[in-house]
Amino acid sequence: MKHGVKNSVKDFRKEKGITQEQLAESIWVTRQTIIAIEKQRYEPSIGTAIKLATVLDCSLEKLFWIEGDV
Repeated sequence: MKHGVKNSVKDFRKEKGITQEQLAESIWVTRQTIIAIEKQRYEPSIGTAIKLATVLDCSLEKLFWIEGDV
């Protein structure tokens, strides 16, 4: 089974009613970074992950998880 870090950033962002651009600006990254994270193409640093969880008002565990064998 393929493994890796998965996320629900897009779901939480949409639930909050904010755009990719607004999210990017609030955590000091580019919109392209948000797109890559949401499409599971990029695993953010722990600092960026914490910022995302803070802005999206959710725990890291709900926002990011490891799928498959560790």
